[in-house]
Amino acid sequence: MNTPADALRASPAGSVPPAAQAPRATGMDDQSLDTLRGDFIAVADATFAFQGALKKRLREIDRKALNAQVLVKRHGKELAGYGVVAQAFREGAQAMQNAADQVQELINPLMLHFMETLRDVQQMQSLRHIQSAATAHCPALAERLRHHADMQERHAAGSRRAGQALGAALDRFQAVIAELDYVVVNGRIEAALKGAVNAPLAQVSLEMDRSVSGVQELLRAYREKIERIIA
Repeated sequence: MNTPADALRASPAGSVPPAAQAPRATGMDDQSLDTLRGDFIAVADATFAFQGALKKRLREIDRKALNAQVLVKRHGKELAGYGVVAQAFREGAQAMQNAADQVQELINPLMLHFMETLRDVQQMQSLRHIQSAATAHCPALAERLRHHADMQERHAAGSRRAGQALGAALDRFQAVIAELDYVVVNGRIEAALKGAVNAPLAQVSLEMDRSVSGVQELLRAYREKIERIIA
């Protein structure tokens, strides 16, 4: 399967001058084109890894939430109180999946703007490289350069908007995680109060706690990797 980074790696680098002015909207001014390209690839790789790991974590959470409900049904009235927690687990798992879907929808436009911006920078640098020698013989060159500069600004603005939208989606995702984490804490307290069935309930609650914490860590690490690019 090709990742967004594969497309960036496949772009021709041999014809690109060694230095370039990076788009201002990415917060990466005065860096080389190779550095800009490398940073975009790093974001693409981080995004691909984040998506795969998140999908796995969410499957785990949904399965463990289902396990909690099965345990409640098995013990009947004895675990009636914990049934509320088990249902909240399932609802929280679905809310996290919905939040993840929103993040996914906003990641793709951001990566597209990154690739378009990189392409514009490459083209502009190639044109600037020959501008001084060719302007007198090719009046259209300056117009082409202005066109690519306009396109770069447009794509950079698109990157900024996409980054802001993605950041808002990640904030919403974090809020959903916090709500489920609150349910998990209540579940662990409830499990500790149950006598004979304390052990299986405590295990289910502990596993859910670990899974939710895993998603929190995954989200935190991903945000750290992309914020320096989309800030």
